[in-house]
Amino acid sequence: MERYGIIDIGSNTIVLIIYVMNGDRPVPAGYQSVPVHLIDFIEDGHMREEGIRKTVQVLQRYREQLQLAECKNFEAFITEPWRGIDNHQVMLDQFRRIVPVNALSGEEEASYDYYGSRLSWPEISDGIAFDIGGGSTELISFKDRNITAAMSFPLGCVRLRHLPLDTEECANEILKARNNYPFLNVTAESVIAIGGTVRAFKLLCDDQYHTGSIIPSEIVKDLYNRLLSSEKTAADAMYRIIDPARIPVFLPGIHMMLEIIRIYGTQKLYISETGIREGFLVKKVLGQ
Repeated sequence: MERYGIIDIGSNTIVLIIYVMNGDRPVPAGYQSVPVHLIDFIEDGHMREEGIRKTVQVLQRYREQLQLAECKNFEAFITEPWRGIDNHQVMLDQFRRIVPVNALSGEEEASYDYYGSRLSWPEISDGIAFDIGGGSTELISFKDRNITAAMSFPLGCVRLRHLPLDTEECANEILKARNNYPFLNVTAESVIAIGGTVRAFKLLCDDQYHTGSIIPSEIVKDLYNRLLSSEKTAADAMYRIIDPARIPVFLPGIHMMLEIIRIYGTQKLYISETGIREGFLVKKVLGQ
């Protein structure tokens, strides 16, 4: 059975997933993640050499693992960390000596997010989707399963970690996006939530409320307030369930989620188990 390797170079982690295809659906057959926190190496619009070197080391390790797994079909993509830095070409050239790397624009990142989410929620044909990443947040509107607007703004969990939890920056960026993209300026009672932050949040909600993949907005608010007040049951569950590398950025990510829920008038979140990696594989690599 043919295997496909996808390397996701993100702001917080670098992830390798090896997929096999079950019909038109990619199924993970191997997973690894290394928390490099690449975005923390950006200073005054410049990627420090240490960040490039650490990423190169991870890519070399992943390349060796792909060879050991006899996985001949593989590609990488990089999201927000390459955008807006003055030495992005030097950085990409070093990465591309090891693996093929696609430098995604914000629109491309958001689009692959949505295409990936359709594998989890094919029955939802119209609406809004979002992905809260480490360095950016993506917003997508769609109608009849076609994208009507796809955008990204440079504010995600890692950057939010350095701001107060009650920062107004989240709301400001969402409102700015709605102002610039008319198709995003709607009410959305049900919203598709994509990405590692919301998948981790789903695990915690399952443990505390037995929600499954559809989470009422009131539970999002309740769990956030319990964690914010360091309620023992909720806090113990977070430290037991959430990956330790994600915990420092977990509450900032939920805050962004709450602002999306509030501004869109959302009543239910539909948690997607698939996202940018599957969307990139299906649309870019396989051309489906």
